[in-house]
Amino acid sequence: MNGNPINRLAALLGLIVLTPIAYGVTTGSLDMVDAAIRAGLTLGAVIVIRMIGRLGLSVLANSMERQAVVEAPQRRASDRESTPAV
Repeated sequence: MNGNPINRLAALLGLIVLTPIAYGVTTGSLDMVDAAIRAGLTLGAVIVIRMIGRLGLSVLANSMERQAVVEAPQRRASDRESTPAV
């Protein structure tokens, strides 16, 4: 199975949330229409959470990349000339 950790975490969260719905259907305390509505809302919530997670991770990665570029030591021309060629 190929997938990134954000998608896997969102899928796991969705399955955990669907467990009480499945239990309600099997015991008869929840009819199929209500179960379908709850499952649809769960799907929508999982998709939104996945999008927010991917966006947050992307912002974090970009800020770390920018910080690494800023903190990278700048080599001067005199340093490059004094380094022996291999």
